[in-house]
Amino acid sequence: MLISRVLSPLSLLIWGVVGAIATLAGPFGTYEAMTLPYRALFWGLFVGLSIVVGRGTRVALERLMPGRRAWVRDSIHLVVVVPVITLMVLGLVPVMPGTGAMGSPSGVTVAGYVLAIGLIILGFQRAVRVEPAVGGDASVHPRLSERLPRERRGTILRLSGQDHHVEVVTTQGRVTLRMRLADAIREMEPVEGYCTHRSHWVARAAIERVERESAAKWWVVLRNGDRVPLTRTYRPQLQAAGIGCPSVASGPGAGPGR
Repeated sequence: MLISRVLSPLSLLIWGVVGAIATLAGPFGTYEAMTLPYRALFWGLFVGLSIVVGRGTRVALERLMPGRRAWVRDSIHLVVVVPVITLMVLGLVPVMPGTGAMGSPSGVTVAGYVLAIGLIILGFQRAVRVEPAVGGDASVHPRLSERLPRERRGTILRLSGQDHHVEVVTTQGRVTLRMRLADAIREMEPVEGYCTHRSHWVARAAIERVERESAAKWWVVLRNGDRVPLTRTYRPQLQAAGIGCPSVASGPGAGPGR
């Protein structure tokens, strides 16, 4: 999963854009100390390594803290990544070609730049994740969205039914509606999705992976960190759609199955 994250279109876009801007701007004294080709080499390598570190940390946090809110994981992500990437910059400067005339940058200054860039990238990722509708087509708006308050009309990730109520989880929060789960699922057309349990439905685009905790307990893990039970009855349709490759889950995030 880490390789797919590192090579995702968003990661490659960040690599290209941030690398190009840094090459032209030459932060940390690289503009004065390096020629253009050396700056391109330095910043291309640095941004690429930063993406690997950032994505690796993100994957680890999603596995270790599956039930935590996104802002909690984002905060911990920055606390871990900023010092690591700062040390990477301080370590790269002495060994990269073309840096002989360049003094060692201040660690505090580098950390400040890294934190600022990290916040910008997190904001960009949130914006990209929120705006498109499920399935990647911004013109697709399921009828169910019209039932939601305007401030909660993000991309719908999953539905959970209990008695005559349905919890709708979107990228903008959660809303409970008084209706049957079957009716809510019908109003999600034409968005692709699957029932994973008699009380749960998930959008295809929201699925991160499938985890197998034991022979009887399987989970569908969503991109926002939610874990939804997957029962034997509904496994075949996910496997037929190419959604599978379960791993053994561990840690306190694993909750009881139904």
